[in-house]
Amino acid sequence: MRRRRQSSVYSPGGCGCGLLLLPVIAVSIGVMFALAGLAAAALVLLIVAIGVTVWLCRSREQRRADGKTNVGWVAFLIIAYPLSASYLVFFVLLMISAFTGESVTVG
Repeated sequence: MRRRRQSSVYSPGGCGCGLLLLPVIAVSIGVMFALAGLAAAALVLLIVAIGVTVWLCRSREQRRADGKTNVGWVAFLIIAYPLSASYLVFFVLLMISAFTGESVTVG
């Protein structure tokens, strides 16, 4: 008696589930790169803000002698420091939460 070979049937927990999750994985990788890009931009903004602060402190006397004001630069610094620092803190907490698997809260 000859037995016929039957083809394998995949269960929903097998290959099909992995294929269904591919779009979700692709979107999550994209979100990860977007958040990493924002963190890099926030880091650059923080470095620029520190550089502008140092430059303003060093050229304070010369700018006063020339009669120039620092209003625009001070407004830039008032916006740049909180924007960059708060996002960097958020990104660090997000990374800690991702690697430890526990929710990190402040306060």
